[in-house]
Order: sequence, then C-alpha cells, then structure tokens
Amino acid sequence: MNTKLALVSLLAAVGVNLVVAVPAPEYVPPVTVFRPENKTMEQFKYEFHDLCPRYDGESEITDRRIYVYTTFEVSADQGNDQWTGRRADVSCVYQYTTTEYVNIGIDVAMTLGGDAPVTIDPIEMGRGGPVRA
Repeated sequence: MNTKLALVSLLAAVGVNLVVAVPAPEYVPPVTVFRPENKTMEQFKYEFHDLCPRYDGESEITDRRIYVYTTFEVSADQGNDQWTGRRADVSCVYQYTTTEYVNIGIDVAMTLGGDAPVTIDPIEMGRGGPVRA
C-alpha cells in the first residue's frame, strides 16, 4: 500500500481533521454617534451604510487602506435626555497596510451632519491633588 494513502486512511480513521487557520479581523468595538436632527434614523442609517465603504475624509495617514465592514445599530435609549431617539452604535472599519484595524465611524457620522460624545481623560488624582512627576 502507498505510504501517503496509508497515512491519509489512518488520519481519517482516527477522525483527525486538518484545519487551515485563516486570521480573522481583530474585534473593533463600535462607537456611539448621534443622528442629525434633520434626518430620521432610517435616513441616517442608509446614508451611513452608503458612505462608509467609499469615505475619503481627511487623514494624516498616507497608507492605502482597505475597507473591512460596516455596522449600524440603533442604541437602546437610557434615560430621558436630549439624545433620546438619536443614539446609534456604529462601526466603519478599515485596515491600513501598516497599522491595525481602525473604526472611522465617528468621522463618517460627522460628515453626514451627526455628532459624537466627547470624552475627556480625567486628571490622575492623588490624596493631595494631581499627581506630579
């Protein structure tokens, strides 16, 4: 019997599966954005899905980028504030040739007239005030 055939038969009999691993894109979390007041959520969603794969905004990165995927989920509203009914969690993910995956969802939303929450990193506080180096 041919040795290659015998090896394949043995692996099949034992139930060993050979699997080639294909690297999956790293998980990139969605970002929260707010739809513009002059658009419905459906209009905003449609325009976001339309613009994301072809977005060419301002960027300091000169590498060629590759579009990966788009997601758009209307956020479950929490509380009753000015943003009720306007929140969405979005992803517009690209991969640059020399960097990791990047979510440019905020840029796309703002181009469409939307907005995003601003986060400010707190000053590290010690017992006597700000930590000094």
